[in-house]
Amino acid sequence: MEKLTMLDYVKETPGVLRKNIEQYETLLEPLMKEVQGKEIKRILLVASGSSHNACYCARSFVEKVSGLEVRIITPYTFTYYENDIRETDLVLVVTQSGLSTNAIEALKIIKKKQYRAICLTGNKNSDVKDYADAVIEYGVGEELVGYVTKGVSTLALFLDLFAVVYSGKVEYLEELRKAADLNEEMIDKATDFIQLHYKNLSSMSWVYSCGAGSNYGTALESALKMGETIHIPSCCYEIEEYIHGPNLQLTPKYNVIFFDGNDVASHRVEQVYKATRKVSERAYLISNNPGLADDDHVLSLSGTVSSELSPIVYLPFVQLLSFIISNDLHSIYQHPLLKEFKAIAAAKTENFVNYDGDD
Repeated sequence: MEKLTMLDYVKETPGVLRKNIEQYETLLEPLMKEVQGKEIKRILLVASGSSHNACYCARSFVEKVSGLEVRIITPYTFTYYENDIRETDLVLVVTQSGLSTNAIEALKIIKKKQYRAICLTGNKNSDVKDYADAVIEYGVGEELVGYVTKGVSTLALFLDLFAVVYSGKVEYLEELRKAADLNEEMIDKATDFIQLHYKNLSSMSWVYSCGAGSNYGTALESALKMGETIHIPSCCYEIEEYIHGPNLQLTPKYNVIFFDGNDVASHRVEQVYKATRKVSERAYLISNNPGLADDDHVLSLSGTVSSELSPIVYLPFVQLLSFIISNDLHSIYQHPLLKEFKAIAAAKTENFVNYDGDD
């Protein structure tokens, strides 16, 4: 049987998103039982890697719809430095694999403080079941490849759906359906866009990813995915912070990807993108700005959703770029000394299986 790839899971994602939206009440039931009768003022999301980025992708929508404050923190920082929990907090530890050692340590801290340890995961039968009071699957299904794609989009959607159910504002479901449809459209458009700019994109030596609002999460995931697959220096910046220092490194060799929320800030994104193009022809923008419709460095779709939901639409571009370039360049293979690194400082439990065979 042929092994599945990142591409296979990217293509599966729109269907899974649609299914989860239609079955949202069943999907959210376990988490809603946890919050029943509880006064909540803040959601504390404890997550790392792509799960951390997915939380940032969902944060703006969750705050807007639910009216709750959302704080995102890494398990390491939570475990060692910032773990004050309030009675009105809903604390959710996230690990798609259920095998992340840092997530397990965070769950231990929560239980030590005598709060309910709730874990969101892609596999409720994984190791986290031995450390959590409640293990809740967020609807990703199986995703064996370590460079997760489907898990990022489905986690963001799960958190969005929680906001809808918690607030009772089911009118947002239609826009979530539209985001799933545009996610599928992005797969085709992004593939063509990458091929159009293949010479530059396949010769990247370093890359900046820039976004703001909910798309700060998109930019975070863009930077992570390209760094871990293409194996090049890959940094994330908020749009305006990019021009407060990082831009001073620019040369015509630099690659910069901008994510536009198609909102009140779009004019500023356009300015920063155009300024970057004056230095480098390796600048690209994901946007539906009609004023840039004739620019072949701008990827546009047939429609838009609110800026808070645009990460669900944009994520396939990030994922496909990472897969196509790393697959063609065979760049995912790790340096042999990484085995010694992992022997000293492991990120996964001993039950982790490296499906990718990249070490």
